[in-house]
Amino acid sequence: MVPGQRQWDNDLVVDIFNTRDASLILQVPFSTRQNEDRWFWLADPKGKFIVRSCYNVLNSVSNASNSKVWKFLWGLEVPGKVKHFIWRALMNILPTVDNLLSRKVEVSLICPICSVANEFVFHCLVECLFAQSYWLLSSLGTGGRCSSFFEWIEQIFIKRRKEDCKLAVMVCWRLWINRNDKVWNGHNGRAQNLVNVVGHYLFHWQEAKRKNFITVEQVQLGHGSVCWGKPPPGWLKCNVDARVFSSQSRYSFGGVIRDSGGAFIAAKCQSFPGLFRPREAEALAVREALSWIKNLQLSKIIVEIDCLNVYSALVSHDTSPNGFGLIITDCQALALLVGEVRFSFMRRSANVNAHNMARVRGFMSGPEEWKDVPPPWLCPMLTVSYD
Repeated sequence: MVPGQRQWDNDLVVDIFNTRDASLILQVPFSTRQNEDRWFWLADPKGKFIVRSCYNVLNSVSNASNSKVWKFLWGLEVPGKVKHFIWRALMNILPTVDNLLSRKVEVSLICPICSVANEFVFHCLVECLFAQSYWLLSSLGTGGRCSSFFEWIEQIFIKRRKEDCKLAVMVCWRLWINRNDKVWNGHNGRAQNLVNVVGHYLFHWQEAKRKNFITVEQVQLGHGSVCWGKPPPGWLKCNVDARVFSSQSRYSFGGVIRDSGGAFIAAKCQSFPGLFRPREAEALAVREALSWIKNLQLSKIIVEIDCLNVYSALVSHDTSPNGFGLIITDCQALALLVGEVRFSFMRRSANVNAHNMARVRGFMSGPEEWKDVPPPWLCPMLTVSYD
């Protein structure tokens, strides 16, 4: 206000506030009387705030509010703070460089991570070179051509499985944490380590929500990994997957064993007659893998799968008396015969080798097994970087 006068100091208001806020402030009239300031709700003729009018205002803020994105987001099984972060990103109210500049904060417009382009929400979470390395490691990819973060997340929600959608919002949240760590502490993490942290965090949160106790051993096994990781020294890791071929009434199993240095030990794929649901097929694949491991006379081995239902059943002592439960009981019995066996859960992106083994099995006849030397078509996938 101009001192001693009942009018706004236009130049000062415009200098301090952004264009939108300054315009709204200058529209506020002054009373001719010396009254105390008080709150007035503009959406109600009497100036009284009611929840219904607030709800109507929020729904009319933008057309985006009518999208199914909001309903899908609030229904995702992820931590509340992650949902709140995504809401802030979708509303473009994160303190990115462009938003800070619009509020008269003097900062460089260049992205603090890549130092190549200007920073805004969509660039920070999707287009930045570091962010893209994140997305490629997670197997979600960078998506199609989109003009905004809202459009990008909407495409993810429409086209991807729900589990992938959970991972996508978790990755966005972690990218923002990494960005802040770089800005304030000068530390920029490795994409592979950070993307695995996301998977571990989501797995532990989901288990805690189900009131399942997380042991130290489970934490060390790295459940929920997004990228393949080496087993502890002295241990082996067997990645297992299944594939159902409904048109042929068959299912296939694929397994790949590697040591603590990441070196190839053995691989096997085989198909069997029978039409099973994916859950049963995954359990049967684990049973075949354990039988194969027993025949190879191996022990101290981590059996890693990407089906959370099968993993939960394998580590549970309460099995159902149905067909699936009987398969799980067989697996548990075989694990005892093998010796030191641990079960681990990881994301599908970390199980690509076993997945492709099972997939290839559908185009080949008879069982195939390799020892010491992998098949040529598997080599490129084995050389992908890991922890």
